[in-house]
Amino acid sequence: MRQLLKIGTLLVCAGLTLVAQEKSAEDLVKSMKKEDITYAQLMSGMGMAYDNIQKGVITMNKLLVDRGIDFIRTHPAPKQNPWLIMDKDSQEGFKAMLVYHDEKMDEDVALIEKAVQKKDWIGAYDNVKELGNSCISCHLAYKDHVKYVMK
Repeated sequence: MRQLLKIGTLLVCAGLTLVAQEKSAEDLVKSMKKEDITYAQLMSGMGMAYDNIQKGVITMNKLLVDRGIDFIRTHPAPKQNPWLIMDKDSQEGFKAMLVYHDEKMDEDVALIEKAVQKKDWIGAYDNVKELGNSCISCHLAYKDHVKYVMK
C-alpha cells in the first residue's frame, strides 16, 4: 500500500508542471473567498468534508455526501497564502501541487456525485477512496517541508 502511494505521489508530481502552466496558485487563491482561518483550519474543514462524503456513501445518505462535496468545491482560501507555511525551497512545488489537487479533488467529487445520483453506492465508495488517495499523496509529499503553522 505504501509503495502504491509513493508511486502515485511521483505520478502526481510529474503531472504538476502541465497543470501549473494553465493556472497559477496565485490565481487560484485570488478566485476564492478569503476567510480568517489558517491553512491548518482549512485542512480540518476539508477533512470534515471528506468524512461527510465517506459516511454519507456508507450510510447511503445523499445529503451528507452533497454537503461534503459542496465544501470541497467552494472552500475558502486561508488568510495567508498557503505556500508560506513551506520551506522556501518547497514553495514552488507546493504551489503546483495546490493547483493540481484543487482540480483533482473537483474531478474526484464529480465522479462521486455521478455515482450517488445513480445510486451506485459501490462505485461512489470506490471514488471516495480515490479522493482519499488524492489527499494523502499531497500530505506524504509535503509533510516534512512545513516550516511553521500560520498564526
